Amino acid sequence: MRPSSGLGTLERKIMETIWDAGDSASVRAVFDCLKTKKKICYTTVMTIMTRLCEKNMLRRAMGEDGAYIYSAAQSKKDFLRSVFKRTVGALVGQFGELAVAQFIDAVESSNLKNLKEWREKLKKILK
Repeated sequence: MRPSSGLGTLERKIMETIWDAGDSASVRAVFDCLKTKKKICYTTVMTIMTRLCEKNMLRRAMGEDGAYIYSAAQSKKDFLRSVFKRTVGALVGQFGELAVAQFIDAVESSNLKNLKEWREKLKKILK
């Protein structure tokens, strides 16, 4: 099961572009960035950014030049945290103890420097 952000490929690319730009950008700035990697239309980028506003992923405000400036509704870290929380919740809901056991095994076999802290957090969760 792959973590699902609920975003399409182009939506993810747009969000990455905005996060990389410092959490705000115009349609033109996003388009200029994306067109170097793939053939894409300005109106497509504008439409997707409007849809991201409707999904509460982006906010927009009128800039001084009359063009909308879009900003991320949440940081990339907060967005990823919510995606992983939903994913882990779904795995635990579907597979129960097996999912938790596999997660613990993965954590213990990793070379993470925060391993001791993670073990303590897992113990608290499993109580």
